[in-house]
Amino acid sequence: MNVKDDNNVNKKYKNVPPDGGWGYMIAFAVIILSSTSTAFVSSYSLLFKEFLRDIGISSHDVSLIPSVAVTCTAIAGFLTNPLLSLMSHRMLTLVAVLIFNTGVVCIIFVKSVFTFHICYGILQGLGLGFMYNLSCSILNDYFVKRPLMIISLIQSVVAISSMMAPLLIKWSLDRYGFRDTMILLSGLTLHNFIAVTLMHPAKWHMKKVEIDCTNEKFLPEKQQSEDLSAIPIIKLTNADGNILNVNDKLYLAENDDTGINFRKIINLLVDKSLYEGFLLSCVCAGPALALFADTTYSSILSQALKTAGWVKDNVALANTLYNIGDLVMRLLFLVLSNWLHKFGSQELYVLGVTLGLVSRLGMLWSKSYIAIMIYISLVGASHCAVTILVPLVVGDAVPAKKFTSALGMLMMLTGIVNLVLGPAIGAVRDLSESYGPVFYLIASCFAIIVLFWSIEMCYKKNKHKRLQRREYLRQKKLNK
Repeated sequence: MNVKDDNNVNKKYKNVPPDGGWGYMIAFAVIILSSTSTAFVSSYSLLFKEFLRDIGISSHDVSLIPSVAVTCTAIAGFLTNPLLSLMSHRMLTLVAVLIFNTGVVCIIFVKSVFTFHICYGILQGLGLGFMYNLSCSILNDYFVKRPLMIISLIQSVVAISSMMAPLLIKWSLDRYGFRDTMILLSGLTLHNFIAVTLMHPAKWHMKKVEIDCTNEKFLPEKQQSEDLSAIPIIKLTNADGNILNVNDKLYLAENDDTGINFRKIINLLVDKSLYEGFLLSCVCAGPALALFADTTYSSILSQALKTAGWVKDNVALANTLYNIGDLVMRLLFLVLSNWLHKFGSQELYVLGVTLGLVSRLGMLWSKSYIAIMIYISLVGASHCAVTILVPLVVGDAVPAKKFTSALGMLMMLTGIVNLVLGPAIGAVRDLSESYGPVFYLIASCFAIIVLFWSIEMCYKKNKHKRLQRREYLRQKKLNK
């Protein structure tokens, strides 16, 4: 963009993300979406325990419900980018909210296991997957300089909401019962529509920043037109004899068929440019495996402590310390965001996974009650790093326009890992009749991530240095 000032001097401007302004309203909208969709996940057993017993659900169905929800969440996250080519970001967010809220409201009328699977597993799972990807994508559009700060702020509020949710659930169940409690939760989820109205596209609030022409080389407009006119334009004719410009879309005869073109469908679903550089790297596989291991660990921790002979009060204290460690780490990320941002998102993520490995092994090898409690707090801190840093890792690894597609791939890979390794973990638990081997398998997942991701980062850094050295030697030979 060219603008003349009072001295008749051309100034050049570019539009940049606001990194504030309306972005804080976007953060408020994401807090609403995240709080209503994830804050009550920790209260799942408290909320549905008596209800599932009343509808006669079996132990197989109990284990199947989370698997269905995780699968639908992964599929929705993966389909977000293709659907954005058919509708706007706000429209898709509205659709996601409608799907999620429908799942919450319909549970009020559920009286069978099948309908519960549809409402909780499918509808709420799909809505959560869409909302998570869309929320991370719009934050990535608004915040470029301070993404760690805003994500830490959002996740800190969500963590506080998650700690308050069980108290609200217990009070409502004791006072009103299950059906009326679901009506209350349905009313809370209606606030998601407020979040949708706040989600303005980033292009509406871009800041205009002057470009420093001393550091930029611009061609005069006349020279640019001469260079463009020197480029030959190839023109073709179609079957009707009309002239087509080479810049128009040309379809090869092999792709011009009236049937279903599976190649086009695959190209729409999968971004091939992310296949080698992202999908086959530790940036995608590492978080997917880490999220599976961390979620599995947190879901069986309470039961493992009870099996080990811990009394109910000590188990409750362990869960409290786990949540406190998680919240404290989120607040530390918020306070130290400007300093931690210098380290790089991948380095921070590997450090978080390393903390998770050390704390879990320390908990397994310790016999002191106090030491185990300390390690549980550190496990909660590593949970924070493993979960909230995922959008930052993806955002630093791919261009901004590819973020939604890359995050969808990671979510799909996470779902696949859950489907493959989840039953294996359950089989190990049943065969060994102990949680010890399961905890060692989870720790081995973290060890694999730390080892291979560290090797990949070292290789990439050394490769960059080799390329710089090679370019320096080439320039030196040319100067001679």
